[in-house]
Formats: sequence, C-alpha cells, structure tokens
Amino acid sequence: MKKAILYLRVSSKEQKKEGYSIPAQRKILKAYAKKHDFTIIEEFEEVETAKKAGRTVFGGMVRLLKKNISLEHILVEKTDRLYRNFHDLVKIADLDRTLHFVQEGQILSKDSESSEKLIHNIKVVLAKNYIDNLSEETSKGMLEKAEQGLWPSYAPLGYINNKETGGIDVDFLRAPIILELFEMYSQGRVSLNDLKRIADAKEYRTRQGRKVTMGAIAKMLDNPIYTGGFLWKGEYYEGKHDPIITREIFERVQKVKHSRHRPRKHTRNFAFRGLLSCGHCGCLITAEIKKEQYIYYRCTKNKGKCPEKPLREEKLAELLGEPLKRLRMTPERINWVIDALKESSQDKDEFRRKEISRLQTEYDQIETNIRRLYDDRLNGIVDEEFWKIKYNELKSKLTRIKRSLAEHDQGNYNYLENGIRILELAQRAYSLYVKQDSYEKRKLLNIIASNFVLKDAKVHTELKEVFAILADGAAEEEILIQQKAPKSARNKIWLPR
Repeated sequence: MKKAILYLRVSSKEQKKEGYSIPAQRKILKAYAKKHDFTIIEEFEEVETAKKAGRTVFGGMVRLLKKNISLEHILVEKTDRLYRNFHDLVKIADLDRTLHFVQEGQILSKDSESSEKLIHNIKVVLAKNYIDNLSEETSKGMLEKAEQGLWPSYAPLGYINNKETGGIDVDFLRAPIILELFEMYSQGRVSLNDLKRIADAKEYRTRQGRKVTMGAIAKMLDNPIYTGGFLWKGEYYEGKHDPIITREIFERVQKVKHSRHRPRKHTRNFAFRGLLSCGHCGCLITAEIKKEQYIYYRCTKNKGKCPEKPLREEKLAELLGEPLKRLRMTPERINWVIDALKESSQDKDEFRRKEISRLQTEYDQIETNIRRLYDDRLNGIVDEEFWKIKYNELKSKLTRIKRSLAEHDQGNYNYLENGIRILELAQRAYSLYVKQDSYEKRKLLNIIASNFVLKDAKVHTELKEVFAILADGAAEEEILIQQKAPKSARNKIWLPR
C-alpha cells in the first residue's frame, strides 16, 4: 500500500460552521485513496481566510513531510486548496513529493512533463493575483474614504479611531504633549535630540507603552494630519477631524526643519541610477559623467576601495537586457499557457460566485438578528445597555461583510485578458527593450524584474514571479528540443529570442 496524507482547507471560519466544505473534500479524497490503494497516514485540516498571513497546519504538514520521507503522496482537492501564493509552491516543490489534485484529475511529480509543470505554476500565480486584486479594491475603498475627509487607516499617535463615525478623534492624553513639541521646535531653539529627551521625560509613549523613537518624532513634525488635513497616496485632503496644532505652527516647523536638513540635489537624472546594487560590497550603483559626454556607472563606495570597475551606460543597458531574452516561447507552448489561463478563469469565477453567495447569506442572517434584537428591546426583553453592545457588534460585522462583498463584486480580475497581455509582453520584451531609450528601458525592467546586482561586469537579477515561470518553461522547452534533435543538429538548433 502506498502511503499518503490528506490536506483539506476551507477559506473561512464561516464555511466550517456551515459544515459543507471540509466534509465534502474529505469524502472525495478518501474515495480517491481507496480506488488507488493509498493508505492515509494523517489528515491536515486548515481553516483560514485567503488573505490571512501564515498557515499553522500547512507548516505542520511541511515539517512532517521533511522528517518522514516514506510519505510520498499528497492528496488535495484542487490546486487553490494547497497553494495560496508562490512561496507555498516553492515549499512543496522542495519536498519532491507526488501531488494528486483529485478534482482536476492532475498528478504532478518529478517525472511530469514540463508542459504540465508550467500550467500548474501559471495557475498558482494567477490564484495569488486574484487575492492581490482584492487588496487593490480595498485600497480603492480607502481612497473613497479619504475623499470624504476621513482618515482611512489606523489613527496616528495623538488621535484614536472612532468606529461609529469611521473617522478619528483627538487623543487628549497625548495631544497636549504633541502640541508642546511642535511649539518648541517651531522656535528653532531645540533639536530633534532635545525633543526626544523632552518626550521621554513627559512619558510620551506608543500605544504599546514603548518610548517614541527620534525617527517617529521627525515624521510627526512633517505630518499635516495634526493641522486637520492629511496626505493619502501622495494627495492632500481636507480632513473632518479636529486639529491639534495651527497651520501657522506647522509651517514654522517646516521652515526650521528643512533649513537644517537641506537635501542634496542631483544636477542630472540618470536612467539606471538607484536600480542596481554592488555585488561586492552591497552599496548602490551611481552614475557620473566623464569627459563631459560619457555616462559611467560605478559603486558608491569610496573610490578605489571596491573592486567593481566603472561601466559605460551603453554596456550596462546591454547587460540589463540579457534576462529578457529568456522569455520567448514557441507557439505550441503559448497555446498550453492560454489553455491554463482559460481553466483558471473558470475556477476564479466559480470561487467568486460561491464567496458572494456565502457572504450575502451571512449578511441577510445578521440583518434578521438585528430586527429580532430591536423587537426584544421594544418588548423589554433586553435592556438598553445590552441592546447597544449587541447592536454595535452586529453592525460592525455587517460593515465587514459589505466591504468583502464590494471587493468581490468589483474584483472582476480578468485572468484570460491579463494573462494574454503578460504573454504578449514576454514575447516582445527584448525587442521592445532594444528599441527604447534608457529611461523607457528602465520602466520595462521595473515591470519584469527586480533585485538587480552588478558584479564583475555582469548583471544578476530576479524575474518577477509570472515572468520567472515563463522563463523556466522556455528553458525546459529548449532542453527538450535539444534532446530530441539528432546529435549532428543539436548545436545548430536556434530558438527565437
């Protein structure tokens, strides 16, 4: 008998309470195990939301598999039950086990064809993109709140969040200290170090009871929220909250602060400055002009103390473009990827439909509970204090569900359309790159890759997740073509770059 473990996961605690998802998964997996002569050694049952960081049960499963090499098979309902992100994929891949995605009819092992691995990896990344898209919709909701004059995040020191109004109120414990710190600094007679000592002496603490750092004080002095307005995503909004200081004091503070700390201005903008770090010492790579016409890039470490030699911009641009050559694939491989996109799009639509239905059911139930609670209050069954506590609790749940419904309703992330755009960009990346000027080259590089390192006149970088998968698929495809070709022709095969 072959040894296997089961991994079952639901996307929320509410699904577990309703009692349909976990039992349904277990029934399918056990039937599959019986049919294929698997002995189930252990079951791992996970209950978490799709956005929650960390999975305790998943981590326990990984640790068990690392210790027990005889457990060769993992049975799971579908791809998105096992993985939530690219890091999960890497953890499971390192275990070198055979994966059985029962509902999808797919078995993945080290002997699987490269096309199967590619499609599997594409589906994992797309699942992560959907969750990321929901986060983007949350950001849109926060932006709408900012446009209404309400601070959309956790209140900074000096204010406290008001759950009823959705805004922030003055924290009268800390506000007087903040006002005093602003007034003292605006006179130009104290430094940030002095303010730090004064804040400590006045017991100015974070909400966790820790001393406030000098960096936090410096940020506070630059924050217009204490004047009644605020900055959100680079835009200024007039707030509805009460100010702690006047705008005149704030402006005086800015003059004092910035007259002491004038930033050094660059006389010229260079396309690749700040993009790379040095592989020898870790310092940034900067740019300079020599002979009043040639742009060279060098390590910012003291001249002569780093072995990395300066490099002409033209040569650096050529080196930066090399990783983009890895992205081209044959039409056959592209069709495989498009098939994966279509399948994932259907999975996403099903997931979205079920989540909206579940959330709407929960919303209706809570509204019913509120009406019953109100009737109990009118009939004298519950007192006023109990009514207020329970009403606020239920209204808070309604707000959370409404936000989730809005996210799913607006989060119509189009896998197929987005995936095809990614494929088109991957196919044309290098040809687009060589035609652009240095500044446009920089923009394209930021889309496709990250963590650029220059070492010994060579550029090392990491392609972003989906492009890395496409590159790996293209590399495996090239190896297979080489292996299938006659020996006399193996070195002559050319794949378009």
